[in-house]
Amino acid sequence: MSAPITGVAPGSIAEEMAIEAGDTLLFINGQEIQDIIDYQFYSQDDFIVLELRKANGELWSLEIDKDWDEELGLLFDDVIFDKMKVCQNRCLFCFVDQLPSGMRKTLYIKDDDYRYSFLYGNFITLTNLKEKDWRKIIDMHLSPLYVSVHCMHPELRVKILGSKRAASIRQDLRRLLDAGIEIHTQIVLCPGINDGEILKQSIEELSSYYPTVQSVGIVPVGLTGHRLKLPQLQVITPEQSRTLITMVNKYQIEYRKRFQMGFVYLADEFFIKAGVDFPVAEYYDDYCQIENGIGLARIFLDEFAELGKSLPQQVKRREVFIISGVSAMMVLDPVVKRLNLIKDLTVHLLAVENHYFGGNVSVTGLLTGKDILQAMENKYQGQRVIIPEIIFKEGDDILLDNISLEELRQHSQAEIFTVDGSARSLVEAVLN
Repeated sequence: MSAPITGVAPGSIAEEMAIEAGDTLLFINGQEIQDIIDYQFYSQDDFIVLELRKANGELWSLEIDKDWDEELGLLFDDVIFDKMKVCQNRCLFCFVDQLPSGMRKTLYIKDDDYRYSFLYGNFITLTNLKEKDWRKIIDMHLSPLYVSVHCMHPELRVKILGSKRAASIRQDLRRLLDAGIEIHTQIVLCPGINDGEILKQSIEELSSYYPTVQSVGIVPVGLTGHRLKLPQLQVITPEQSRTLITMVNKYQIEYRKRFQMGFVYLADEFFIKAGVDFPVAEYYDDYCQIENGIGLARIFLDEFAELGKSLPQQVKRREVFIISGVSAMMVLDPVVKRLNLIKDLTVHLLAVENHYFGGNVSVTGLLTGKDILQAMENKYQGQRVIIPEIIFKEGDDILLDNISLEELRQHSQAEIFTVDGSARSLVEAVLN
């Protein structure tokens, strides 16, 4: 295994040792470097032996004395230097299996890599871990991890994940508990399968692993219109959502007494589906599952409420259009109403239906260029239009259907501005 070096930090040890972009890191203290975690872990020692291959093919061995936590200064393009660990399950609700054809190839990759879980908060199932992976997690104390549990009943979890290895969830959690590894868990709720009494049993059993299990996040199953030859699943109804909210509220009361935290949290979509106001900030504690869409609405609304105290009374006459997914209307409606109280400012909310994915997909992050252009219908030439950056590929301006921001501008002839998803960014785009 090898780690291609793409650069060195100016003034760093690496620069002093004449390491350059194009060189390849092979070993640190005899340890193979498979990812950025290995690099950071083994390079911490105050004396290390670095083995690398120069761009011209020469093999170098460098002995380095340094402070214990002093950085070497090597730069890499990626965080994984070997192959990504892909999912080996056949989950009933797998979103990748429901994708339409013609999208970017990387979108069809099923990531189930514990390193992305530790580094970025990606949810993993633990079913593809080999013993060497377990040893690395424990020896390097990779904590916290984010684990998709879905249910704690072994046989049902095997059915849901489509893998016999899913049955070991209790043993896996015990192993993490014994190692002192904290985890945040996820349950993708499928009505008629892992809800009701099964869900209660899962929540209560997971609470017995506290403080190893730090949280339980519950999210609704996402079903697209591309489920040909896939198992029949149901979407959660408004009534089911309201029942679930009541149940979780009771659990939160219990766990706040026991753990001084709510422990179990519902995704924003349940409150949208139920037509119920989002909980106050205290419900989410430290927003430990924010990347799972749990608490995003509350953060946005609270930030806007704070900004509302300093909004101007009047602006230069202007009209602005905000594009969003259908499910975001409940969040953005009060914001738009408040902005429209500013004299000479007119703000419209353009909710775009997701025909590309179909099914019950209505979140803003899965909007495509084709659906946005269809919704605009050549009616916004010269108009100021705001769209969220979340619809683009990270670090790029390409949407899920490979339409670019520039193409959106060309086809619509609108003045399109992007915002980062925060209330501040939206307000600044509207007013400035």
